[in-house]
Amino acid sequence: MAVQIAQKPNGVSIGFDRGKWSGTSAYVITDDAGARINSSDILGTGTVAAKLGPTEFGGSSGALTDLGSYWSSRLRQVSMDLRQVDDGGYVWEAIVGFDSGVGSGITVGTPVDQKNEGQDGFVAIEYSLSGEPVDIWRTGATMPTGGDIDNPTDTDIGGTKVDSGGEPISTFVNIARVTVRNVVIGRPTPPLSQVNTRNNANFAIGPYTFPAKTLLFTGVTISRVGVGTYETVYSFAYDADFHLRQIATRDPATGGVRLGAKADTCTGTPTSADAGFALCVYLRQPFPSTSAFSSLGIVT
Repeated sequence: MAVQIAQKPNGVSIGFDRGKWSGTSAYVITDDAGARINSSDILGTGTVAAKLGPTEFGGSSGALTDLGSYWSSRLRQVSMDLRQVDDGGYVWEAIVGFDSGVGSGITVGTPVDQKNEGQDGFVAIEYSLSGEPVDIWRTGATMPTGGDIDNPTDTDIGGTKVDSGGEPISTFVNIARVTVRNVVIGRPTPPLSQVNTRNNANFAIGPYTFPAKTLLFTGVTISRVGVGTYETVYSFAYDADFHLRQIATRDPATGGVRLGAKADTCTGTPTSADAGFALCVYLRQPFPSTSAFSSLGIVT
């Protein structure tokens, strides 16, 4: 007794609609000795299960191979329907479903791009870029390097003075907001110790690699989306200037910003105490801690 499977004559259907391919392929399944078989016999036969099952269910998407090489980069094997077609269980039919998930002629992509919402292993990466207002006293400031990024020294940042009487002006800093959604089996452990830390090494999310110390991990939400299935949404903010912010030094006696003329330097004696520019401007790091984002376990 051996289960055998064959593609059904005239059993292939392929369609294209609204930028997406879809299709089905039908198979006839019988026993080579004409014996009665059941679903366990069918799916317990390795060669048959490999043909009918997508890779995430232990198959090898062999039905897609039967369609030919033209479809290998255009379709993915996503479903299978198995049913008896006679009263005795001697003949079974399997309908294998395909879709593209993307437009015509575009490679489907890596396995994480082939999952549906709520399915174990599903990944979605979303970006938004916007200008966010911050206060500045200088433009063209010198950015620190090395350990000074995490704990800047009290060194004047230089640049062009643009404040007015010690009051800063607002400018826009380009901040990229990035979210990564993962669906997994089993409740994840929240990475509480890494919230509000920056990446201590280059970190890739999708096609883009963020330089070390520019990506801030802003939070995570964990939601139950099915039986034993959870969606984890990781949120990040990218700032090319390492999230550093400017501050102007103040006079301990008056509490006001120390002022000087535009040509005055931080280390020199102010020309006039009531001149119209902040004398010394330093950088501060509101998020001094870094961590290894690779340990978050994110699938990107």
